[in-house]
Amino acid sequence: MRLSIITLGHVHTEDLEPLTKTFEHLEQLVLDVPPRDALTDHRAELNRAVDAASADWMLVVRERETIDDALAQEIASAAAGGRAWGFRIQSLAIYAGKPLRIAQNDLELRLFHRRHFLRRGDVGVQGTVVRLTHPLRANTFASADEHHDYLAQKAAKRSTLQRAVMFFRYFLGARTFDANTLRYLWVESAFK
Repeated sequence: MRLSIITLGHVHTEDLEPLTKTFEHLEQLVLDVPPRDALTDHRAELNRAVDAASADWMLVVRERETIDDALAQEIASAAAGGRAWGFRIQSLAIYAGKPLRIAQNDLELRLFHRRHFLRRGDVGVQGTVVRLTHPLRANTFASADEHHDYLAQKAAKRSTLQRAVMFFRYFLGARTFDANTLRYLWVESAFK
């Protein structure tokens, strides 16, 4: 079976390694778009990548996302099974080696058959869309110190009062008591 992988930003080959065991032919098409942008904002680039691909099944992977063996097997069985023409895949953010417990937005269509791909409007397919069980893993920062250092270079620091107010606001939005997630929110609240 063949699979075309459309990557948003730079994705390392080792992040896609489990797919090489599952598919007989893989090709990677790189789109030079910011990895956090919505797919609908870069519709023309996505349409050109779908046209340039040689496989029938397309997988969209963002920068810093990795695929594990379980997801690779699920992708292969979904493509071979033909139970749907599109599949939504959750992206699970990993911070300091643990998953972040932040409410997930709507799942994006990440795996689809090119014949049923709708080329205008929202990214979608004509036909059934199903959610896959296993998530993509998006690696953020290896530690809180690395996160803090990155933001110190890229953003302006907030006052202590502003930080406390922003942290409280983030805390209410996240609705979690997970220590790793709260540490992430505390570092994020320190910078504008």
